[in-house]
Amino acid sequence: MRIYVETYGCWLNKADSMIMITLLLRRGYNIVSRIDDADIVILNTCAVRGDSEIRQLKRMRELYSKYPDKIFIIAGCLAKVRISEIRKIFEGKCIIVGPNDVENIDKIIDTALRGERKIFLSEDRPMTVLPDHIPELTRHIYVVPVQVGCLCSCTFCVTKYARDVRGKVKSYPIDIIVENVKKAISKGAREIYLTGQDVACYGYDRGYTLVDLLEKLLSSIDRDDIFVRIGMSEPEAFSKIANQVIDIVKRDHRIFKYFHLPVQSGSDKILRLMRRRYTVDEYRELVRKIRREIPNATVVTDMIVGFPGETEEDFELSLELIRELEFDKVHVARFSPRPFTEAEVMKDQVPDSVKKARSRKMVEIANEVSLKRNLAYIGKICRGIVSSVDQKGQGVVVRLENYKPTIVKNVNEELVSAIVDVHVRDATPINLLGDIKNIVVEPIRMSRIVRICEELVEDAS
Repeated sequence: MRIYVETYGCWLNKADSMIMITLLLRRGYNIVSRIDDADIVILNTCAVRGDSEIRQLKRMRELYSKYPDKIFIIAGCLAKVRISEIRKIFEGKCIIVGPNDVENIDKIIDTALRGERKIFLSEDRPMTVLPDHIPELTRHIYVVPVQVGCLCSCTFCVTKYARDVRGKVKSYPIDIIVENVKKAISKGAREIYLTGQDVACYGYDRGYTLVDLLEKLLSSIDRDDIFVRIGMSEPEAFSKIANQVIDIVKRDHRIFKYFHLPVQSGSDKILRLMRRRYTVDEYRELVRKIRREIPNATVVTDMIVGFPGETEEDFELSLELIRELEFDKVHVARFSPRPFTEAEVMKDQVPDSVKKARSRKMVEIANEVSLKRNLAYIGKICRGIVSSVDQKGQGVVVRLENYKPTIVKNVNEELVSAIVDVHVRDATPINLLGDIKNIVVEPIRMSRIVRICEELVEDAS
């Protein structure tokens, strides 16, 4: 059987897709890069935003209309949130797989081949299978999920419903993560992405913390040619371990100096309505602490504009916070009412026209701030790893030691995975531009790359 996988959403969704691919390859199935070649189509979906939902449902209609005889498996968060809509699109002839069932995909395929079109929505997740590193699919990057669930109860979040697990947080054991990362490195992985719903919550259910995982992982790897990225962390959970994590990042060059800490609003009033359990001042001090200890750290945040009850004054407070803290990147999202959330039915909903105007203004301010920070790199020589091919196909993307993307044009993609020194000669709000001055570690020679379709949405999901 030939299987095509298409992934939408966050890095955790990408990791879930790789878990499914791992199990299917172990069973002898073939993963194909063209839907025309597939017998089975898996769509791993995202429910975090309304505009993304619309695109995915449209995609499903197009695919079913064109390929009515293929077996369709709809997985991920949207599969759980929009069961009836999805089954209607496929006239009931599809299989629904919730996020907690990705580790059972091989058994689910068995039922599909028997002609059954069931709904699989488990109340809990086993946390026993991690993805293998498959260089033919992901080159030198290994995305490893370390946990699911979170301790927050945000009024806007549909993900907590879609990925609900018993005990709120479930983590993979440290030893299993370390073992799989070491295997991945032995097969050529050089970038290790630790991902989850809220990575800062790692170990909450097992009596240890993200700090314990980082220390065990780094002490177990006798290699200098790797880069570890810590995934999105909610400020409340991160603040409890901030000093220790900052210390590890500061002293070990193998961890990207990168922190993704979603603030969502610069107004304490809106944070209370969102049920975010920190104040703007507490968040402000958290970022200042990072900047004091690691001045060149990249700090990324998420902002929601147009949350119910947000006034112009509240919005201006968010803009002021962006200017003050000088984020390296801001993911700006217009509030999108999501099913099963309190915010969907809150009073004082903000008109779409106001949301659009505010989002345009916030993006403009965020770009001004990020450009200012990026311009400071011009003329410097920085070390990084050739992470990927430039989306425009004009060169490669080098991720510096603080994960800043640097575009290097007219460089062959065979250099992907090399560790290099880059001379930065220009900057935009989105990235740096530079030239490779020196190859420090040669790239890993890889076999044919099978491209799988994916749409990553880097946000708080």
